[in-house]
Amino acid sequence: MDESTANDSVQPDTAAKNEAFKLLSDETRLELLQALWVAHDPENPEPVRFADLRERVSADDPGQIHYHLDKLTDHFVSHSEEGYELRESGKRIVRMILSGTALDDPEIEPVEIDGSCPYCGGQPLYSYRDGWRYVECTNCDARCAPSFPPGVLSMTEFPPSGLRDRTPNEISDADRIWRAHRRASIMDGVCPECAGNMPITSINICDNHQPDWDEYQFCENCGSIFWMGVSHICEQCKYRWWMPISHYLTREPAVTAFYYEHGIEFDLATYEQFTLLLDVEKELLSENPLRIRMMIPQEDDELSLTFDDQMEVVSMERSG
Repeated sequence: MDESTANDSVQPDTAAKNEAFKLLSDETRLELLQALWVAHDPENPEPVRFADLRERVSADDPGQIHYHLDKLTDHFVSHSEEGYELRESGKRIVRMILSGTALDDPEIEPVEIDGSCPYCGGQPLYSYRDGWRYVECTNCDARCAPSFPPGVLSMTEFPPSGLRDRTPNEISDADRIWRAHRRASIMDGVCPECAGNMPITSINICDNHQPDWDEYQFCENCGSIFWMGVSHICEQCKYRWWMPISHYLTREPAVTAFYYEHGIEFDLATYEQFTLLLDVEKELLSENPLRIRMMIPQEDDELSLTFDDQMEVVSMERSG
């Protein structure tokens, strides 16, 4: 089997996808999925007998329950002589619901958090609304992109479930860790949403980059404060992620070691560490083939890395 045939064989069937969506439109089936989830013990997973499952749902007619279970077994539930249990696809559906994406609509008014603005050193505020978390500065009107309101340093999606039982500082830390793992997965070409292929689709380089670094305002020619950015799009679920090219330095062991030698444990653990990426100098060496050099200054030392069009390191130099 050649590569193209192998790839075609695992492409989701349109009819199957439509059927899966229809299955989840029924309240009884969602209730059955939730009942199986509640009965599930991760440390001692066992199928749930029909009699036990019947006691956990509001439907009284055994025939009706069997009917809906039979529909679910094609996609979300497995059935054996011992009983019923969720497939991994069924678990993902329930986890999505439990994350609060479809049910909750929490809000957090702006509150001070630890750290400082990476641009001006001002006090950052954390807030949450409509499924998005916002970090904004109380001292400057930094605006990295036209879609960001003035003063908003960053805004990203974050599941409402991540807010539960956490203080604002704990939420901010959890958000940073959650994003770092997703970003790392994307840089390795794996979609954090569906595990599909998520290759680099474009490297955007502004031909006339003129951001206002004194006021930290985006360039009107490209709509970003950053000269170069990388776009990834998942081939399966179309999830998109854009990031400055300097983020690719975070996955290079030589960069981590270089910072460590200068007394910095570099892992983007704080907003202050983000300023290190702002200090990275960039140079477009050639367009065909694409070669981009990033130079990291530290005291009288400098580490230089050259990347290709897949953001792979093709050469490395150190001076100082």
